[in-house]
Amino acid sequence: MNRFLIPAAVVLALAVPSATAGAQSAAEFFKGKTVEIRVGHGAGGGYDLYTRVLARHMAGHLQGKPTMVVKNMPGAGGLKLAGFLAQGAARDGTVFGLFDRGGVIEPLLGNKAAQFDARKFNPVGSIGKQVATCAAWHKAKVLTIDAVLKSPLLVGGTGPSATTTYPAILNAVLGTRFKIISGYKGSQEILGAMEKGEVEGVCLSWPTLKAAKPDWVRDKFLVPLIQISFARHPDLKDVPMLAEVVKDDDSRRMLTFFFAPNEFGRPYFAPPEVPADRVGALRRGFDATMKDTRFLGDAAKAKMEVDPITGEAMAKLIDELYATPKNLTDRVAKALEPFRGKKAKKKKK
Repeated sequence: MNRFLIPAAVVLALAVPSATAGAQSAAEFFKGKTVEIRVGHGAGGGYDLYTRVLARHMAGHLQGKPTMVVKNMPGAGGLKLAGFLAQGAARDGTVFGLFDRGGVIEPLLGNKAAQFDARKFNPVGSIGKQVATCAAWHKAKVLTIDAVLKSPLLVGGTGPSATTTYPAILNAVLGTRFKIISGYKGSQEILGAMEKGEVEGVCLSWPTLKAAKPDWVRDKFLVPLIQISFARHPDLKDVPMLAEVVKDDDSRRMLTFFFAPNEFGRPYFAPPEVPADRVGALRRGFDATMKDTRFLGDAAKAKMEVDPITGEAMAKLIDELYATPKNLTDRVAKALEPFRGKKAKKKKK
């Protein structure tokens, strides 16, 4: 027997480099790089503000300490950016972005502008949750959610936004009697119309209402009727939650499908197929930033609400949303039809 005979398996092992040999770590990859955070909305808005504060601090927590820059890519309510992340962005970890939270379910609602599967994105994390409410003007005759189930309440709307879609979904699923008057130019115009008596209420995020009319909140001119969230907000401890009003399982699943994206109110996504170690580095850098006292200080100065969830939690929730039966998502889509490109009831001139 030739003692110098080497087994074939050993020859192959010596001839072919190991899959891990010479592999570049995430820290080595990001060092000296520029990471772009794309914002699917215009400069100066809330999404832009949150992202610029994030970028200022996250670079120091990301392995390799790359440079971070913010670039805006507005269009189609954030769906332009979602499409770019799905199909055009670099898949190496140097690009991730923020688009409207509701965009993740748009493909399931039949939106032809949403040519992506949100399950294929790599969620990085979300800075804050969105707690919404439908609130009545204090002089309205209808001042409880039970009363709205029996009597109409005029609410102002701006077109395809929370001001119209939220009451439309509640009407379709719960049987509420919100009468939606759309055609207002923005939430501020709706609030002015409430004060004039043109409309009697509005559906919006609670932080938006607090920021826009802190005196109304303080003086109880706004009466929240229902809390649209999955955890009770300390400001709304006496306001019924959505789960307390739902009557059957199909209704619960439809409302969960539509409103669950509020749980990641400021969501950041990396494109599909980014190497797992780099996704992990982005996620851990994001998580560390959320605990950074300097970031939290700047966020407080900017009046940002910080209530983060991890990328892993976002991914799990998106999988659950995509498991919603099609007959239920179709019912949600039908309820939204009047405010998604078709004629809605307009305010009187």
